[in-house]
Amino acid sequence: MKNSNIKQINERLLAYQCIYEIFYRDAYANLSLQKIFKSHKLLSRDKALITELVYGICRKCNYLQYIVEKLSNRSINKIHKSVRILLYLGLYQLIYLDKIPESAAVNETVKLTKKITHQGNVRFVNAILRNFLRKKAEINDFSKLSKFEKLSLIYNQPIWLIQKWNKDYGINKTKEILQAFNLPENLFVRCNELKITTNDLIKIFDENKIEYSGVENFPNIFLIKNGVNLFKTDLLEKGYIFIQSISSIIPAYALDPKPYEKVLDMCAAPGSKTTQIAQLMDNKGSIDAWDLYPHKIKLIEENINRLGVKIVTPKLQDATKLLPTLTGQYDKVLLDAPCSGLGVLGHKPELRWRRTEETIESLISTQKDLLKCASTYVKKGGTLVYSTCTLNINENEKIVDWFLNQKKEFYLDSIAVNDIINSENGMLTLWPDTLKSDGFFIAKFKRR
Repeated sequence: MKNSNIKQINERLLAYQCIYEIFYRDAYANLSLQKIFKSHKLLSRDKALITELVYGICRKCNYLQYIVEKLSNRSINKIHKSVRILLYLGLYQLIYLDKIPESAAVNETVKLTKKITHQGNVRFVNAILRNFLRKKAEINDFSKLSKFEKLSLIYNQPIWLIQKWNKDYGINKTKEILQAFNLPENLFVRCNELKITTNDLIKIFDENKIEYSGVENFPNIFLIKNGVNLFKTDLLEKGYIFIQSISSIIPAYALDPKPYEKVLDMCAAPGSKTTQIAQLMDNKGSIDAWDLYPHKIKLIEENINRLGVKIVTPKLQDATKLLPTLTGQYDKVLLDAPCSGLGVLGHKPELRWRRTEETIESLISTQKDLLKCASTYVKKGGTLVYSTCTLNINENEKIVDWFLNQKKEFYLDSIAVNDIINSENGMLTLWPDTLKSDGFFIAKFKRR
C-alpha cells in the first residue's frame, strides 16, 4: 500500500492548472503557486519544478508561441487554450530543462494531454514536440525578423513596450533594462529593528546556515543568497524580517519621516512601506494607512501586528475622494501610486503580456486625482513623495510636470538617501540594471 500522497501528485498537472489560471483567468503567478502549495503536500524538488515551469512559461510565452506558430499549420487562435499550455509545457522542458531527458519531456507531456483532452489533440501535441526536435536549428533563425521582433523573442517582452522604451530611453538603455528583467530575482530582506537588532539577526542567519551579504550604506538590509534555509526558519512569522526589494525601500527614505511626526500613506497595502516608515520613526508618532479594499486593509493589519508596529491606523478609504477635514494635517505624505508596474516585470512576468498602451494611459487620470488629494493633506513646509514601480515617462516625469503646473505652492526638493542615492532636481529613476532590483520612480515635493 502506498503511504504517501506525494508520489501520486503529478507536478506537471499542477503546473498546467496554475498556468491556466494565470493566462485565462488573470490570476497572479505568486498567488496561484501559493494556493497550489497550500493545497498539496509536495516535496521540495516538486515545488521547484512547478515554480520553474510556471514562471518560465509566463516569462517565455511569446517565444514558445512563436515556435508553435512555426511548426503548426493552425494559427495560435485556432489551437485550444488547454492545448497551447500543454505545448508550452513540453517545449519549455525541451528547451530549458537540461536535466529532463528529451524523451521524458515528450512522453510526460503526451501523457498529460491524454488526461486533459481528446486523442486528436494528443496526436497533435506529440507531432509538434517531435517536429521541434527535428527542426530546432531552423526555428531559431531570426534573420528575416525586424530588429524589434528579434529583441522581443530574445528578451521576452512585447514589441510595443520595447519600441516605447527605445523612444523614451534609447536602444542601449532599453537593452540593459531588458537584460535585467531576465536575470534571476534577488531576495532582499529588511531587518525589523523594532523587534531585533541587526547583530542578533546576523547570529540567527549564521546559526541556520543562511548565506547573506550586507547592502552597502543600508545596514538593516540583507541580500539572501539561499532562500531555502531562510524559509525553514520562523523569522518571517516572528516579524524579525520583511521581504522587500531594495528599490521599494527608497521612497520611505526619500520621505525622511521623523519620530512624533504625523504621516499619511495613501495607498498602503500590503504595508511594506508603512511598516518601514514606522521603523524609521522608531514607533513614535502616528501613521494613517489607507487602502481601497477590505482584504488589503486586512493585509496591512496582519503585517503591522506581526512586526510589532504600534503607531499605524489602517483605514478603508478611496484615496481619490478628497477629505476636506484633513486639509494641511500631515507633516509627510507618501503616495505610492497604482501604476502599470513596468518596473516589476522581472518578478511579475505575467504582467508583460497583460499590459497594453491603452490600459497604461487609463491609469494616468487616477494618478492625477490621487496627487491632487495628496497635496491637500500636506502642511505648509511639509513633504509629499510620489512614487511608482514603473518605467514610463507618462506616469512619472509628465505627471510631475502636470502637478507642478497645477499646484504652484509645491516645488521639487532634492533627494538624498544614505549618501549613495542622490537627485538634486527632486526626481529619481531607479533602474533595474543598476540596482539589480525593481525599476522605480520617485519625486519629492515640498510645500511652501
